[in-house]
Amino acid sequence: MTAERRLEGRVALITGAASGNGRAIALRYAAEGAAVVCADLVPNPIAGGWEDATTTHDLINEQGGRATFVECDVTDGAQVAAAVATATDTYGGLDISVANAGVSPLAYSIVDEPFEDYKQVQAVNQDGVWWTCRESARAMIEQGRGGRIVTLASIAGLTGVQTGYHYNMSKGAVVQITRTLAIELAPHSITVNAICPGYVRTSMTRNLWDDPAKFARLQATTPMPRLGEAEDIAGAAFFLASDDASWMTGVIMPVDGGFSAI
Repeated sequence: MTAERRLEGRVALITGAASGNGRAIALRYAAEGAAVVCADLVPNPIAGGWEDATTTHDLINEQGGRATFVECDVTDGAQVAAAVATATDTYGGLDISVANAGVSPLAYSIVDEPFEDYKQVQAVNQDGVWWTCRESARAMIEQGRGGRIVTLASIAGLTGVQTGYHYNMSKGAVVQITRTLAIELAPHSITVNAICPGYVRTSMTRNLWDDPAKFARLQATTPMPRLGEAEDIAGAAFFLASDDASWMTGVIMPVDGGFSAI
């Protein structure tokens, strides 16, 4: 794919940018001309994935783009605010914010799951999106030039996944945060849309790829003849940040090879 640099002059913040979907989105935005703030707990990709060991921000800079890493725990509002400030202080503003950071722990039955594990999933997947949207919205409203907020929900927020209720709940909350915030921020010309990835090849789903029986089930329930790549999610995130999506808001967009259609 040849980048057309349609995000030239814009500034993007991406949480969870070190690995997986967040990394692919950061690389796509940078290729399209955006300056990117890569926010994550650590700069290095998660072990066990398929990424090159080079950090996302280093890879962008090596390729001639502009990127900065900022350490950020999305469950800590002060750290999220600092990440937003890094964008505005380093690059002069914030035009695009992608609330991507999330966790997908082992699936439990509700009768077995420790409450602390349940709370951690909600803290990252739900509260982290709330903090990211809030601090980004504050900056965009203050700038007065509109903006784009993209959240990462999941097909698990649209359908039931057995014993995955803690993850499903958190992603269902992201869907509703997105819809409600879209209404609130529309008068400020800020769009808010969600991407719902299907089964995408990242470190988070590595166990599914490595288990032949699980992999076969995923293929059987996905109409398209292949499963997803992080670049598929990055393409949707680019579209939602582009001028082509300037009148789209409150949209919940599955990118799943047809999984949710059945």
